[in-house]
Amino acid sequence: MQTVLVDSEKVRCEMNSHSASLSVRQCWEQWHESDQAADEDDGLLITSINHSKDLMRMHTLRADQSCQSSADWLESNGLESAGLSLPHFLSCCAASPGTTGGQLEVSAEMLRDSEMKLYQMIELYHNRIRWLTEGSRKVFGMVRGSKVAVLVDASDVNCSTDRLIDLQRNLLDLLDKQLRHKSRICPISLGSEVASLWDKPRDTSPLRLREVREWVLQLRPSGGCNLLQALKTAWAQTEELDALLVILGSSPDQPLGLLCDVVEQAFPGREMSVHVVGYCCSNSVAIETVKKLAGVTRGSYHLFSPSLGVLDDSTDLELLWAEIKAARDVLSHIHHMRSGHMEDAEILTGVEEISLSERNSGTDHLNTPLHIQPKGLLPVTSVEWLKTNGLKAQKLGLYHVLAPNAYSPLKEFVPILGKTVTATVHERAMVPFEWHDGTVKNVHVDLPLLFHYQKQLQRAMQELERRLLWLSSTGSRQIWGTVCEPRVQILVETSSVNDRHWLHILHSLRLLLEEHLANQQSFNVTVFGTEATSWRESLVPVSPKSLQDAWQWLQGRQCAGGRNTLGALRLALEGDHLRASPTPQGLYLFTSGMPDQDVAVVSAYVAERCSTLDVRLHVCLFTAEEGSPVDPLVDTAQALRQLAQAGKGRFHWISHTGVIESDDVSALIGEMEKATHYWQKCSDLVKSLTQKASIRAPVSSQAQAASASVRSAQAGGRQEKLPPPRPTILTLKRLSNSRTVEPDKGSPQRAITWRPSSAKAVIPPANLVNGWKPVESNLKRKKVKTTQSFFFLEDGSMGMVFKAYPKPRGVRKGVTSVKLPKREEICSTKQWLKRYGIRSLRLDLHKLVSGPDCVHHKKLVPVIQQKGPAKYCAVLPSVELNGRVRHLQLTPAELRQYLTEAQRLLQRYYHRMQWLLSGSRCVFGAVLESSACFLLDVSGSMAPNLSELKRELASLIWEQLHKRRVRFTLLAFSGDVRPWRPELVEPTDEACGQAEQWLAQLTSHGGTCTLEALQVACGLGAPLGCYVISDGRPDSSCSRLLQEAERLTTGKDITVHTIAFHCRDRADKEFLKTLAHKTGGRFHCAQEDAKAIETLAACKRWESKLNEGHELTVPVFEGDDLKRLGEEMSKLMQFQVEARGFRDILLEKKNHEAT
Repeated sequence: MQTVLVDSEKVRCEMNSHSASLSVRQCWEQWHESDQAADEDDGLLITSINHSKDLMRMHTLRADQSCQSSADWLESNGLESAGLSLPHFLSCCAASPGTTGGQLEVSAEMLRDSEMKLYQMIELYHNRIRWLTEGSRKVFGMVRGSKVAVLVDASDVNCSTDRLIDLQRNLLDLLDKQLRHKSRICPISLGSEVASLWDKPRDTSPLRLREVREWVLQLRPSGGCNLLQALKTAWAQTEELDALLVILGSSPDQPLGLLCDVVEQAFPGREMSVHVVGYCCSNSVAIETVKKLAGVTRGSYHLFSPSLGVLDDSTDLELLWAEIKAARDVLSHIHHMRSGHMEDAEILTGVEEISLSERNSGTDHLNTPLHIQPKGLLPVTSVEWLKTNGLKAQKLGLYHVLAPNAYSPLKEFVPILGKTVTATVHERAMVPFEWHDGTVKNVHVDLPLLFHYQKQLQRAMQELERRLLWLSSTGSRQIWGTVCEPRVQILVETSSVNDRHWLHILHSLRLLLEEHLANQQSFNVTVFGTEATSWRESLVPVSPKSLQDAWQWLQGRQCAGGRNTLGALRLALEGDHLRASPTPQGLYLFTSGMPDQDVAVVSAYVAERCSTLDVRLHVCLFTAEEGSPVDPLVDTAQALRQLAQAGKGRFHWISHTGVIESDDVSALIGEMEKATHYWQKCSDLVKSLTQKASIRAPVSSQAQAASASVRSAQAGGRQEKLPPPRPTILTLKRLSNSRTVEPDKGSPQRAITWRPSSAKAVIPPANLVNGWKPVESNLKRKKVKTTQSFFFLEDGSMGMVFKAYPKPRGVRKGVTSVKLPKREEICSTKQWLKRYGIRSLRLDLHKLVSGPDCVHHKKLVPVIQQKGPAKYCAVLPSVELNGRVRHLQLTPAELRQYLTEAQRLLQRYYHRMQWLLSGSRCVFGAVLESSACFLLDVSGSMAPNLSELKRELASLIWEQLHKRRVRFTLLAFSGDVRPWRPELVEPTDEACGQAEQWLAQLTSHGGTCTLEALQVACGLGAPLGCYVISDGRPDSSCSRLLQEAERLTTGKDITVHTIAFHCRDRADKEFLKTLAHKTGGRFHCAQEDAKAIETLAACKRWESKLNEGHELTVPVFEGDDLKRLGEEMSKLMQFQVEARGFRDILLEKKNHEAT
C-alpha cells in the first residue's frame, strides 16, 4: 500500500485555517419549510438499468428533487455532514511510527476516495445551482413557508408599459410552479395605496387560484411604492402567516433609514421568514433596500434582471458557491498531500490553533531571525478600555436613561383615615419597573427614546465584539493577553515538567518578542527551574539587537529541576531598578502548575511588594500535556488567580484547546451580558405598555361613546325642566313659635328664617344623565306626589299626617366592562371561576333582565272582575325567562355591549382551556400545592400503559415541579409500597434527574394496595397534595378506603387528587371521583392520545370560529377542571344566543313603531 507522509504541524495549521473559513456558515439563520411534492418524475420507477448507475443518477438528482433553502439543504448535504472537510479527513489519518517531525501516514486509496467524493459533491452543488436558476426559481428564488403573503410592487415604475407584460407572465409562472403548493396565500399590491385581494389569507383551492390569476392580470400602475404600509398590512396577519415574499421593482417612498428602523423595531418576536426579490432593479437605492431589508429581518434576498435574463445575486447561490470553494480548497490540500508536502501558507497562530508539539519537531522556523513588527501605541487592558468605551462611560446605563421619567410611589399618612394611603395616579398612567436597588418605580415609557437607546446598545455591542476579535487576532495576545506596561519582565518556567513542550514555549516567546515587546521601553527575561536565572541583571532598552540577543539566549536554555516560583519573583521584585524609574512595570509569569512553595506564602510576599511598588504581576497558566483533564487543574487555576489578584494583575489560562479563562475576555463578556440585560428590560417595558394599552382600549371606547351621547343630548335634546325654587315662607308652626317667644331670648327670626347654603341664592343647574348607565342615587329624581292632611292641636300648634308614602324605586342593573387576566393563574377552575365566572363579572343575562322594574304585573280590573296586565305592559316588550314573563328594559346599545363583553370572556375561556390541555396538564391536570406526593399504580393492569406513564411523568417533573419549585416525592404501589424518597425533596436539577432515572426502572406486577400507599403519603406531613394515578379500584374494600382517606385528611391540610389513567370502566372512574371529592380534591380523567389530539384540533378550529361569531359546541370532558370550564362556556354561549334574540325583538319593535 502506498503511503504519503505529511508534516503534522503544517497540516494542523492548514486544517485550522480551513475550519476558520467554514465557520462562516454557522452564522446563517436556519429556515424551515414543509416538504412539497415535486412535479417532475424522479426516475425511480425504472428498474431495467444497472443498479450502480441508477444510484449515481439518483445521487446527482438530489439537488433537483429538494425544495429546501440552501442553508437547510447544506445541513444534510454539506461537506461537514458528508465527512469531507479537512478536519474529518485528518482524523482518519494515523501517526507514522518511527519518524520524526510529527508526520502523518495517509493511504493513497484514502486520498483517491476522498478526491472522488469531493468531485461528486462539487457536481452535486452545480446541479443544485442549475436547478435554482430554472423557471420561477430563477426569477423569484425559492419561496419558503406554507402560509405566504405576496407583496407585489405596483408602482408606475415597476408596472410601466415595457415591464407589465413580463411581470404578469412571471407572476403567473410563480403561481403555477410554487405558490399553488402552499396551504394559504394572501396577495397584496403596493402602490401609493395598499390593496389586498382578500381581507385575510385564503386556502389555495382552484377557485382561489383563479381569483389570484385574475388579480395578476388586472395589475395596473398605482403611483408610488408605499412599502412601509404594505409591511404593516402583512404584519397585522402574523398569526395566520409564516412567510413573506416582497417583490420590489422600484425605490420605496420612505427613506431607507426610516424603513429599516421601523422594520427593525417591529420584526423581533415575529416567527416569519422574509424573502425579498429585486425585480429588474437598476436603481442602486432599490438594490440596497432589498439587501438591507433582508439583513434586518434576517431573511434572504434575490436579484434578477428580466431584460437580460440574468440572475445577479442570491443568498441561496452565495452559500452554494462558498461550499464549492471550500471543496476546492480541500482538493488543493489533498493534491499537496499526494506530493508529500503542504504548500506554504499563512500560519494562524491563535491559541486554538497552537499545536503542543514534541521538542524535536519543527525547529527550522525557530532558527530564523526575529521578524519584529514596527513600533506602535501601547495597548490597554479591557478594564481600562471599558472606562472610556463601556456602557457607563457612554452613559448607556438603562437606569441612567430612565431616571428623568421614573417616579417613586407616593405614600402618606392620612390622619382622617388613620392609615397610610398610596397614590394611584402614577400606576394608572405609567408602567411599574423594578429599579437596580430592588425598589419599584413608575416609569413613563417613551417609545422613540427606547428605540434610540436600543440602537445605541446595538452599536456598543458591535464595538465590544470588535474588541473581542482584536484580542484573538494575533497569537501573542491569545497566549499572553495584552502587554500594557512600558517596562516588562518575563518570567518563564523551565522545570523538568516542560521538557517535552519546550518548543511550544519557545514559539510563544518568539511571538511575544516579535509582536509585543517592540512597543515597550525596556524589558528583561528570567527563566526558573530549581534556580532562577536572568538574561540581564536589570532591564535593558528595547531594540532589534536586544530582542535578537534575548531570543538567542532563550534558545540555549534547558528544562530541568523543580518550580521555584518564589525565587524567580524575589529576583524580579528586589532589585534597585524598581525604585529608580517612575513608569509602571509589568511582570508576566508563564507557568504550568503550582509553585514548589506554599501558595499563601507566595501570595503574601507578592501583595507586600506590589503594594509599595508600581508593579503588577500577571499570571499565564498553560496546560502542557494534551488530553490532560481540566478538573484537576481547577485548584491550580484558583491558586494562581489569587496570586495574580495579590499582584494587582490579570489571570490568563490557555490549553491545547484554546483560551479557557481570561480576565480581559471576562470583563468584555460581563459588559455584553449587561447590555443584553438592558435590552431585555427595554423589551419588557414595551410589552408592559402594550398590554396596558390593550386593557384600556375597550374602556376608552366606552368613555368616548358616553361623552358622544352627552354632547348629542346637549346639542339636540330637550332641555330638562328645572325644579321649582325652595319656598322661603314660614310654616304655621314656625309662625306660632315666633309669636310666643319671650323678649329676653331675643328675636328668633334670625334662627328660623331660611337662607341658602351659599352666599348667593343661585339655583343649581340640573345634572345631565351620562348615557345609558343606571341613574345614580345622588342625581335629581322626579318627586313622587304624596297625600297629606293637616290638623290643629289644643295649644294652637299644627300637625300633619301622610296618607300615601312614596314607594321605593328599583335600581336597574347595567352592563359593565370586564377586566380579564393576561396570564394564566395556577389554581383550580373552581377558584378561577370565582373571580372570572359569569356571575362574578356580572354578565348573567337572566339577572340583568330580572330586576324589580322588569316584573310583569297583573291587577284586578273591577269592570270585568278579572286580572289583567298593567297599562305599561303594552309599552315594553316581554320575554319569558325560566317560566316567568319579564319586561325587557335593556336598550340595543346595552345588548350590543353585552355581546362584546361576552365574546371577550368566551375567548378568554378558550385560552384557559387550551392551557389546561397543553403539556403535562392534559394528562395530570395542574399541580396546585407547594408540596406534592405522586402515588403511581404499577400493578399488573398498568403494564400496557406503563411506558407512556413514565414518559408523561418525566414531562410533569420538569415542566411543573422543577419550573414552579414544588417539593415532591414519588410512591409506586402494587402489592407493596415502594417510595423513591422517604421525605419531600427540593426540585433541583440533580433530584429531578434522579427521579426520572427511578421511574425508568419501574416494572408492573402484583395487585393494587391504594390504601397502604395513602397511609404512607399522609405520613409525610402537611400541607401536602396527594396525586393518585391509577387505572381502577383497589384490591381492598372501596368503602373502607373512602372512610380511611376521609379520616387521614380531616383536620389536616392534606388534599387527595385522583387521575384516571386509561381507565375505561365507568365504575372505576366513579370511585376515583368519589375519593377525590371526599377529601376536597379534584378528579382528572387523562385523555387518550387520539382524544387529546382531536380535542386540541377542535380548539384550534374554535379560534377562527370564535372570531367569526359562529355558534360552537363545547367538547364533553370528565375531569373536574375541564368539565366546570366547559359548562361555563356552554352557559355563556347560551346567553349570547338569548341576547341576540332580545336585540332582534327590540329592533323589530323599534322598526314597527317607526312605520
